Amino acid sequence: MHPTRRQIVKLCLGGLVLLNWPRVGLASATRACRLSPEQTAGPFYLEDALLRQDITDGKPGVPLKLRFEVLRLEGCQPLGDAALEVWHCDAQGAYSGVGDDQASRFLRGVQITDAAGRAEFRSILPGFYPGRTNHVHVRVHLGERDIHTGQLYFPEAIILPAMTRPPYVHGSQEWTPREQDYIYRTQGGEQSVAELVKDGDGFIARLTLVVETRG
Repeated sequence: MHPTRRQIVKLCLGGLVLLNWPRVGLASATRACRLSPEQTAGPFYLEDALLRQDITDGKPGVPLKLRFEVLRLEGCQPLGDAALEVWHCDAQGAYSGVGDDQASRFLRGVQITDAAGRAEFRSILPGFYPGRTNHVHVRVHLGERDIHTGQLYFPEAIILPAMTRPPYVHGSQEWTPREQDYIYRTQGGEQSVAELVKDGDGFIARLTLVVETRG
């Protein structure tokens, strides 16, 4: 049974998942508190993501660690006890929980930020689909409020080789570069490109999110 958003909120407030959290690297040694751009949640958002760190569910692809640092715009201080939610498509460009596979929840999950505002997920490098470049959806919940909805993008020169090999190649569909992605171009995508570094056979993507908590 998947937890509801209200159940996730209760977990955040209760601090039940803050034990034994891995230490993750900061996205930048210099904190520049510029509000992260709001971007569309898209048509594939579901409200019952699982509270978990490993979201792969056996999906094939290049291993990816997603490391986030969440800061308050006010004072540029870490935001702890916030529910950070991510979801993205698989290597073939498909999302879980839609179409004929409504029961699945692969590549979706929630983590609670620690006292330093950090959260980490284990996933795979997302694929692409018509009109959209590789991206990860991100949403931050504080209490019962959604305080940020954004997306994470990748340095193209680093990920493009993987897009030319299985399991990312699919049919005659061509890869979409960032500048041909309407969401990236019109909703501040250039501010949401992660720092990407090699990690064995995969990558670590780091991104700092600056959110406004008032309201």
